Amino acid sequence: MAKRTPPSTRTASQGSLPRADADREGRVSGYVLKTIRQTVGFTQEQLAEKARVDVSTLQGWESGRRPLMSVSAGAYLKLRHLLHRLGASPRLLSQLDTGIEADRFIGYMLAADGLIDLENHPLATWVITRPFTELVAWPFTGAVPNELKEAAPIRRRGPSGTGPDLAVDERRHMVDHLRAAAEQAAKDSVEGALLRRQAHYVAGFDKSSETIEWLAVTQRAEQRRLGNEVEWTPSWAVVRSGAHTLARVGDEGALPSFIDVHISTDACEIANLNYWAYWLGEIADPQLADTFMVELDLDSWHGDRLLKHLMGRLTPDNVYVDVVCHTLWALIIRKPGLLGKKIADDLVGAVSRMLQEGVISAQSKRELEEVSYALRTVQRR
Repeated sequence: MAKRTPPSTRTASQGSLPRADADREGRVSGYVLKTIRQTVGFTQEQLAEKARVDVSTLQGWESGRRPLMSVSAGAYLKLRHLLHRLGASPRLLSQLDTGIEADRFIGYMLAADGLIDLENHPLATWVITRPFTELVAWPFTGAVPNELKEAAPIRRRGPSGTGPDLAVDERRHMVDHLRAAAEQAAKDSVEGALLRRQAHYVAGFDKSSETIEWLAVTQRAEQRRLGNEVEWTPSWAVVRSGAHTLARVGDEGALPSFIDVHISTDACEIANLNYWAYWLGEIADPQLADTFMVELDLDSWHGDRLLKHLMGRLTPDNVYVDVVCHTLWALIIRKPGLLGKKIADDLVGAVSRMLQEGVISAQSKRELEEVSYALRTVQRR
């Protein structure tokens, strides 16, 4: 296991440190609030009246000019409870909470000017979740987070935008900050690996050619650092995440190569499954380091949510299809009890279509053939 760097040896390096105005950011939570308001069927005027605030105050919250994080805790809880009474679902309200976290992170990067506090950087202190990551990615990619997309389409009048946005200089500043943080992070500690991994992943939402080239260069460096290691290390997690990032930006060989070379032991298989479970919320407790991947028992989570997700992503146009195939195969081997007859009936068609399409790697084909055999066995019971 990689060593943890003693706190006394961690020093700030050349880079960036957030200024006092880092909390003056509200574009993401503002759009989440607007989506919730539209979902419950209220106009700005109607919701302002219910909340007993000026319409200009509500408009400021929704536009981000008056960040929700800057209101008092009591005022925020009052608004949250009101939205719940008006019919907002707990899942959407959770997105509002996470939207404030995303704003705080974006504000941190936009305000960065000076030294990078490597020990306390937001990407070095916890394993980020899928809801948080989707909300942070929204201003970069324009892709509406899944929870909001399922709740209601965002309606707009006139020429206004359909989501939070970043100006060109803001985007460049944030990517530069992420690159600096990744490059300065410790190479031999758990915390350094976590910061490198997550900075690479978030930077990958910027699709500029310069960023894509940097991602490819850093992935090669991480692969050299990992070498031929066959057991799990924090560097393994960095390379795994890098392969996903490169697949997202168009590298079709990144994931098949990673699966072929670096998921070859029980520890690495378990790490892959545990990370998927955390990403999809089956592991609900926040994790502080990537070591949870090998420290948690597979029996600590059920697997039905992961199985359902993998079924829905078993499509030829999915850039992650090879890791979906492999993870589905590994999940069924380690949790065969998930395969009831109803699940087998639902899954067998998707597996058959993927095998007929012929767009997956040779290893994915072999694994899906084994999955198909297991499904037929369940159907014959």
